[in-house]
Amino acid sequence: MEEQERKLITVIIPVYNKSEYLRTCLDSVLAQSHEELEILLVDDGSTDDSPAICEEYAKKDARVRVIRKENGGASSARNLGIVEAKGDFIGFVDADDWIEPDMYRTLYEYLADNRTFACAQLMSRNFAEDGTLVLAPKNADGSVAVLTEEEYFRQLILHEGDSSFCTKLFRTEFIREFRFKEGHKNEDFELLLRMMPKLSDGVPTLAIVGYNIRLSGESATRGTYRQQFYEDMMYNAFTACRIARDHYPEYLEEGKRFRLVQALDFLLHIPIEEMKPENSFYMRIVRFVKSEKHEIAKNRYLNSRQKCYLKLLAASPKRVREIHRKTMKMRGIV
Repeated sequence: MEEQERKLITVIIPVYNKSEYLRTCLDSVLAQSHEELEILLVDDGSTDDSPAICEEYAKKDARVRVIRKENGGASSARNLGIVEAKGDFIGFVDADDWIEPDMYRTLYEYLADNRTFACAQLMSRNFAEDGTLVLAPKNADGSVAVLTEEEYFRQLILHEGDSSFCTKLFRTEFIREFRFKEGHKNEDFELLLRMMPKLSDGVPTLAIVGYNIRLSGESATRGTYRQQFYEDMMYNAFTACRIARDHYPEYLEEGKRFRLVQALDFLLHIPIEEMKPENSFYMRIVRFVKSEKHEIAKNRYLNSRQKCYLKLLAASPKRVREIHRKTMKMRGIV
């Protein structure tokens, strides 16, 4: 592909109090071998040194543009970036992560040669805050697999697919049809569910590592318990099951499994002190799990441990958690 044929890619980076990592992130984006970039730094009301760092990079490289807004969360920052983007393609990077030098060139060239696809994705790696590699893809041999819309949906609800927008490159005319749900804590997955019917040509996955995730703060441990995260997670789970029922009935059992696994995750993480009748969301999930006893017993996609935990928690959630906590203390684990 001739250099003059290359089109502009807009990279949207929401920035909120990430001064410790921001330079590493920006240096990796500026070092891309695909140089035709517009880098939108959407400062979401930062109160640390992030705004000064953004201005520093805007002065250093004309491809960098800073947009300031009141704090509204990553989704609102991304949405503003989509509106402001001038590129033919749009990608997203989180301000505490970094990318490999050929990431956008690789994705761009694939989409330029395969014009029927709305987006393409590649692989990511997880790193601890000290730089230690925590998780790498099992396969990074450079092969390309094109998942059908149905296959991609199934991978997502079986926790096998990549729901991150940061590993993907989208055609601008496609992604402009959508917006991230603002105030939603599981926004990438939620938007992918809404996109699913429009991904009828499939989702190409390139077995090449391009994106590096830094597991810091909330990304490492989900931080302090926040019920809103789990409420949004369960909203997505029930939505996914409805989509399976309406559009992909062959994967309904996987959809039901997805709801139950997400409910189990919530019941294992909610603080025992919050497991009380006044917590309406907690009570609603308990009632749901109790109503699914038959599904728990017969679902082929639940493993034996998941089934055991779900049955126990359905019978007496708070008591089971109290016994579990005491057992962990006796073992010196907590």
